[in-house]
Amino acid sequence: MASTAGTPGRSLLVVLSLVTLLLVLVSAVECYDGRHAVAHSALARHSRLGTRHVHHRRTATTPHRYVLAEKSNSTGGSPKNRSAPAASNNATAPAPAPPAAEPSKHHRSHKHRVRNWIIGFVVGSLAGVISGLVLSVLFRLALNCIRGRYKTRSGVTIFTPKLIKRVEYLAFLEKEDGLASLQVIGRGGCGEVYKAQLPVEREGEEPRFIAIKKIKKQSDSTPNNLSDEESRQLDKWSRQIQSEIRTVGHIRHRNLLPLAAHVPRPDCHYLVYEYMKNGSLHNALRADTSAGDDGRCSGPAGLSWPARLRVAVGVAEGLEYLHESHRPQIIHRDLKPANILLDDDLEPRIADFGLAKAMPDAHTHVTASNLAGTWGYIAPEYHQTLKFTAKCDVYSFGVILAVLATGKEPSHDFFKEVDEVGIVRWLRRVMQSGDHVEAIDPAIAGAGYDEQIVLVLRIAVFCTADDPKERPTAKDVRCMLSQIKN
Repeated sequence: MASTAGTPGRSLLVVLSLVTLLLVLVSAVECYDGRHAVAHSALARHSRLGTRHVHHRRTATTPHRYVLAEKSNSTGGSPKNRSAPAASNNATAPAPAPPAAEPSKHHRSHKHRVRNWIIGFVVGSLAGVISGLVLSVLFRLALNCIRGRYKTRSGVTIFTPKLIKRVEYLAFLEKEDGLASLQVIGRGGCGEVYKAQLPVEREGEEPRFIAIKKIKKQSDSTPNNLSDEESRQLDKWSRQIQSEIRTVGHIRHRNLLPLAAHVPRPDCHYLVYEYMKNGSLHNALRADTSAGDDGRCSGPAGLSWPARLRVAVGVAEGLEYLHESHRPQIIHRDLKPANILLDDDLEPRIADFGLAKAMPDAHTHVTASNLAGTWGYIAPEYHQTLKFTAKCDVYSFGVILAVLATGKEPSHDFFKEVDEVGIVRWLRRVMQSGDHVEAIDPAIAGAGYDEQIVLVLRIAVFCTADDPKERPTAKDVRCMLSQIKN
């Protein structure tokens, strides 16, 4: 948002700099032409004075009779010829004056041409810059209308008009009991998540569904007897709603779950998303995992190894977009299987940007006021210093890779029975010992993909290094996983 707001200021500064430069250029040319004209005029006067002085000296020192004799000898002695040269001399005596006036006129004409050229250049440049700014604003407005991101009078903001084609589709959310008949599909720290069906415009068209996240907010009607913990929770939810709107409301990528709409209410906020019928990666890994060749399982949404690898590549691509392509850089800060949703084709979508932060290009890290995230996925340096960078997301993604290959999340009871504390240290010990079979999820072991699984486990160890400088970037991880997949 800051970079967007600063764009007009930078454009105005560029325009002012350009105008100043051109004015200096005009002044320099005028000064140069003035000095050149003065020098040429002085030279012309000096030439005329020299000619008159020579002519006066010749007429003063030479007797008149010798001049006439000389003229008669040169013209053949004819009376007509004697008078003709005299007339000619009298006529040509003041002749040097016109050549002096002609160069001056020529230089004045040249000066006017240069000045007109510079003025035309200045006017054309200003017109081009102004028209470019106007076209840029019009293009941005048109793009916002195409993508959505327009606000209605009721305060409803549509971000994805391809899904929410009319604001009337969300009119039921403005009623007091608008969610009473809807199915609850999830509960989180911020509130409940509901499933709703959009109206069908044409007969025979397949119905489309949306997920509605309800987030409470602190308002004038909020009771004053709230505890400090409840007040802090409401403040946290308010910050998360703002973070969601700033990030996924304005970005588009196939591996990110976009914000479709925002509906403010006096006591809460409604965030509307496209419904993902295959649920989260967390639920898919806990389901029945007897998979077929297409990656789907006999259970609700179980995943075979090819499907898990495709999920890993998709999450890496989404993370690369947030870290490398988007400006300013966005750090998710809460990557985990529960925040990765699966669409109809089991394509992953990174969701829940409530803790996401935008990091300006000039900053090497951002310091948080308190620790945020999920235990087991938080990078050690962030846990110790509250400073986070993009490498913290890479650490969390490394844990996700370990979960995909082992089938065990950090909170699994298995890690309470081993000597190592947590999945990361346990995985390091297993990979160093060479006993890779111990780490592979039994549900996908022996299906001909063990070599790929071991390579992914090595990448997971690489991503979860204690020193953030030793971890790869999201782009490096995406390249390595793409090579394994291909």
